[in-house]
Amino acid sequence: MQVSEIGTYVRIKYTVRLESGEILKGDPNEGLECMDFISGFDQVLPGLEKRLIGLNQGDEITLTIPPEEAFGFYDPSLVKEKNFSEFPEGKTLESGKWVLAKNDKHKITCGYFVKEKGLGSVILDYNHPFAGRTLTYCLNVVEVRPATQAELKIVKPCDFEPATKKKVWSTDLGIE
Repeated sequence: MQVSEIGTYVRIKYTVRLESGEILKGDPNEGLECMDFISGFDQVLPGLEKRLIGLNQGDEITLTIPPEEAFGFYDPSLVKEKNFSEFPEGKTLESGKWVLAKNDKHKITCGYFVKEKGLGSVILDYNHPFAGRTLTYCLNVVEVRPATQAELKIVKPCDFEPATKKKVWSTDLGIE
């Protein structure tokens, strides 16, 4: 069976690298990452899903995904200066750290990088950490089958960050 555009359960084992060769996930020496999803429900990067369509169980392939089909291009307008007064009391912000913002219901609403901390304000970068980067996946298609009715009932697409309409990235690559 081949991966179809919608309704196929897919399991892959993979390594993903940046252009520099830096391994983001799935170090071949420590064991490949495993991911499963249902095709057609925006559960994985658009460029990855598009390139998996038509592949069969057992296929091994290297895929290059450009920024526009992964985490988008780097957008300088998503770098913002915020006053400390805009954050909850007791919130600690450290330069060089990633932070996941949560709403009152503890649902992640967006992620940001603390670029610089000043006396009364902080510079935040709301771009995905891999925005503007090309990703290379070396993967093995482990399982391909029709999704069950039970799987289709519970499948949920990736959430979108409301301010930018970009996909929430906190779980995309395991960044915490």
